[in-house]
Amino acid sequence: MLIFLFGVDNFRSLEKLSDLKNKYLEKNGSGTDLSVLDYGEGASAENLSTAFSAQGLFSTKRLVIVKNSMLKGSTEVQKGILTLLKANPDTEKDADTIVIFYENGSPKKNGALYKFLFKTAKRQEFAPLEGTALANWALTFAKTQSAEISFTKNALNMLLAATGSDLNILSNEITKLVNYKNSGEIVDADVVLLVKSKVDSTMFETIEALASGNKSKALDLFHQQLTKGEDVFYILSMYTYQIRTLLKIGDFYWQGMTGAPQIAQASGIHPYVVQKSLSQIRNLSEQKTKQMLRDLAEIDFSAKTGKVDPVLALDTFIVSL
Repeated sequence: MLIFLFGVDNFRSLEKLSDLKNKYLEKNGSGTDLSVLDYGEGASAENLSTAFSAQGLFSTKRLVIVKNSMLKGSTEVQKGILTLLKANPDTEKDADTIVIFYENGSPKKNGALYKFLFKTAKRQEFAPLEGTALANWALTFAKTQSAEISFTKNALNMLLAATGSDLNILSNEITKLVNYKNSGEIVDADVVLLVKSKVDSTMFETIEALASGNKSKALDLFHQQLTKGEDVFYILSMYTYQIRTLLKIGDFYWQGMTGAPQIAQASGIHPYVVQKSLSQIRNLSEQKTKQMLRDLAEIDFSAKTGKVDPVLALDTFIVSL
């Protein structure tokens, strides 16, 4: 049996991988027939071939976990793995042989190995949670930490505005809040006291400079962040997060709703974020904002597939606005 787990939300994908492994070990004892190959740590196609042939793979129950063969493995490694899979077609239907391909993110969809697994394996993609699904996940996770904890609606909105959809960050912040509160209701003041906002002041300044057409200031702020050691892909993700938030707020503003409290209530975005963003929205059209989001998505894809240098691409993005 082939299983393919992948997607941006690596918190839930890792949970799924762990759940599958634990269920296997519960049924099959000590786990001596468990192999883990991590292509981020130098595994090769030959390692997988060895795992397939060791100890009579097709005559005993066996679990093989293959990590990041596409995100970290070379083109040659991927070709070798694909050749091996095609040479063992019975693996797809063999219930006693479970091979889990796990990617800690989203691999290129035009790769041959990706296409093969997408077509033949039982697959699950873990896309980022949004809206009600994200809020429900946060509440459920909080209950796993303490059954006696709850959130006010506004405190939950503040928390989600601060962390975004990154469940690694969100789970850490919820754990922090639960440990601080122990029981009862988490309120606005608790979130303000303990949660570090995902959207820092430099990001607000940069997007404000972009919205107002101050390219030189936006470039200066961008390179200040690089000098501080911020990862360029983190910066890119924050730009995207900010522009997406502006677009959500703008959907109401461009339709004539101009008051921050009303937009906050209608959009579910915290009033502080709405108030800070309105000055930027006033300098942007819907068309320009959507184009900025499309441009950032193209930079993200091209940079992650090695087509462009992300720093140069963001410099060009800023200058071209």
